[in-house]
Amino acid sequence: MQVLAAGQTDVGCVRKHNEDNFLVDSELGLFIVADGLGGHAAGEVASQIVVEKVGQFIAQTVEQDRTWPLEYDVSIPFDGNRLKAALLLSDQAIVDDIRTHPERESMGSTVVACLVEEDRVTLVHVGDSRAYLLDANGIRQVTRDHSWVAEQVANGILTADEARKHPFRNVITQALGNGGDLDVAVQEVQVKELDRLLLCSDGLSGMVQDADIWAIVQNASSLQQATRELIERARDNGGEDNITVVIIGFEIGNPSQLCEKP
Repeated sequence: MQVLAAGQTDVGCVRKHNEDNFLVDSELGLFIVADGLGGHAAGEVASQIVVEKVGQFIAQTVEQDRTWPLEYDVSIPFDGNRLKAALLLSDQAIVDDIRTHPERESMGSTVVACLVEEDRVTLVHVGDSRAYLLDANGIRQVTRDHSWVAEQVANGILTADEARKHPFRNVITQALGNGGDLDVAVQEVQVKELDRLLLCSDGLSGMVQDADIWAIVQNASSLQQATRELIERARDNGGEDNITVVIIGFEIGNPSQLCEKP
């Protein structure tokens, strides 16, 4: 399969600056969306640290014969360990930066990231940045938010529709930069030709319904057009937060990795 990808970020209609960052690295098969937290306390610094540290560590661990910097989890595959370790190292890097710059004490970041190899996607996330799998039949959220409302939905206390409108919908329970116990969710997803994997910050998922996301992606002539139209729809719906979208497409053809140009 060919692996195509496109990404875009936008400040939205309310925020004064963009705290999101993303990475599309077709050579490594690495794709990241990081949503910075902290506002004036430099959330964009935290998300940039995440993107840079994860990219560096993944590049350094292409070969398996190296000393591992953290405890190796034998219950998950090698790529899962790569991504999990990368996020833990990013978490520590944010903490170290805060020590140097105490005015950034409240900064942090959520993240969703994946490594793609043929028809296997290794996916990690912390916080409420999401991954969706789209095919001809519909859209499925494959990450579960680390958030208060997601816990209430899982426990049967709130419905998904109630959670979407709840006043505590933006309260997250996990983020990089806290320097404490971090629950990095790791999973593998099998994909097939013509599937789409979409990574996004909550500036998209909080403003555009899942069915609308699916329709826009299905009807777009290219992945780049789809990212533009999704951002435009989020802005049309209020654009209350920064909006970042990365879409990965799996096409019929010889194995290669390509990146769509804007």
